[in-house]
Parts: sequence; structure tokens; C-alpha cells
Amino acid sequence: MNEEDKRVIRTRAQVTQALIELSCAQGYDSVTVQEIADRAGINYRTFYRHYESKDDLLRDVLRTTMAGLQQTMPPPTAVELNNPDFEAIARRNGQTLYKYVAENSDIFRLLLQSGLVALVPIQKFAQAETEKFFADLPLGDIPYELVANHMITSNFSFIQWWLDNDMSHTPEQMGEFSAQLIMLPIRRLLVGDI
Repeated sequence: MNEEDKRVIRTRAQVTQALIELSCAQGYDSVTVQEIADRAGINYRTFYRHYESKDDLLRDVLRTTMAGLQQTMPPPTAVELNNPDFEAIARRNGQTLYKYVAENSDIFRLLLQSGLVALVPIQKFAQAETEKFFADLPLGDIPYELVANHMITSNFSFIQWWLDNDMSHTPEQMGEFSAQLIMLPIRRLLVGDI
């Protein structure tokens, strides 16, 4: 990696951090590009060499977060759903998700408060990925799109509640809650009781 690449990575990291800090302090909508540049310690024009707008920067944060979230919390596989120990798998996956959210809580707060710019694309992406998985499963009379929507919106609702309540429960507890209230009922719908 040459010096120019390192500078670009460093500048993008500073700009991202500035956006997160300012959004947490004053709300995403009120943050200006000038404030981001000032906080990041860069020139206003330098910001525009990297991003077209504040929303473009947010979409970049979104892409990075979604890649991490996709690796952290893929939909359950058919093998996992049919595993007699699915409850433990669901609990462990939930704990992993909430640990990831805790480690990136400021980013998730930013994304959840940004509304149509980031949250809607996140939900659409997650739902599309989940629908691909559910499309191959027999769901009876319930459309797989509805099952995927329920799973994704329920998980985002849990994350929002947890962050709004200052992460008052541990990631382990939230993993247990999401297993009991979201994943186990979905599993019963998909494969019945084993």
C-alpha cells in the first residue's frame, strides 16, 4: 500500500468518525458537511474529493456495516433449523449479533436515526438476503416474504429498543430474548417441533 492509499484510508476514517460523533451529539439531520470537515481536521473541499454529500458518506458507512452484519448474522441454514439443539444455536447467534451491535453502537445509532437514507436500505438488503434463504423452504400458506420481513423488522426493533434503553441488558440476555421471541417461533413455523 502506497502513502497515497494510506492517506485516503486515514481521511475516510476521520470523516466517518466525525459524522458518527456529530450525529450522536446533535442528530444526523442537523449535521453539515462543514462541521464534518472541521471535526475531521480536513478542508471542506477534501471532503468532496471523497464523497458527493453527507448522505453519500452515510451510504459508505452503511455498506461497511452491512458487510460486517452479514458476516456476523447470516440467516439460519436448513441444517441449523433442523438441528434438535436449534435453541442453543439461536441463542448463540443472537449473542453474537448483540455483541456486534454493542461494539458498533454509535454506528447503529447513526444508522437507525438516519431514516430513509440508511435504515430503509439496510432493511431491504437484509430482507432480500433472508428471502433468498426462505424461498427454498416449505412455508405453507405464509408467503416467505412475510416471514423474512417479520424476522428482519423484529430484529431491528429489538436493536432499536436496546440502544434506546442504554443497552440495559447484556448481549447474552438480548440473545436469549431474541431467540425466545423471534427465532424459535419462526423455526416452529418453518419445521415444526422436533
